[in-house]
Amino acid sequence: MLLRLHTVSVAHVLFDDPPPPVASGDDGDGALAVARKKWARDDAVCRGHILAALSNRIFPDYVRHGTARAAWEAVARTYDVDASGVVRRMLDDLEFDDGTPLLEQIAHGEALSAAMRFPLSDDSLADTLCEKLPDNVALPAMVRSSMDGGGATMRDVWHVARIVEASRLRREDLKLHGKCWNCGKLGHDATNCMT
Repeated sequence: MLLRLHTVSVAHVLFDDPPPPVASGDDGDGALAVARKKWARDDAVCRGHILAALSNRIFPDYVRHGTARAAWEAVARTYDVDASGVVRRMLDDLEFDDGTPLLEQIAHGEALSAAMRFPLSDDSLADTLCEKLPDNVALPAMVRSSMDGGGATMRDVWHVARIVEASRLRREDLKLHGKCWNCGKLGHDATNCMT
């Protein structure tokens, strides 16, 4: 949300003070009057973006706030959670699936750890991910690290994951472009040959 507000150049109303009121003798055409009008417009646009992002169920609770800053602070009070705790739960709930590239999923796990208030150490993160990774990655990573005389590290996890991912890509490439040595046709290998 904050990125959107900065993009449309109205986020300043959340953090800066408004221009002082126009003096009673001012005709309304001075620089101060122009600044006040711009501020009022930016505040309305900012408030509109904040309210538009809310669900219909909670919209009535926040529409009563007359300024963007008041709405922003009310929403922040309501949803101020320990972000580090949320990120830790996300890391704990992380599950690796076959539909997403393995290396991206490992990078996501590292990013979640980095977002915590107290990120996991390299070996703790490796142990946490090895509990969740498929066996064809977790077991070789743990074996590789035990040969070095220590616990698994992220370097071991990345090394094994890259090998596994490269092997998977070669198999897919063979299926798409390879020639079956059994029948000589393209598009499959001998283990999937139907002849």
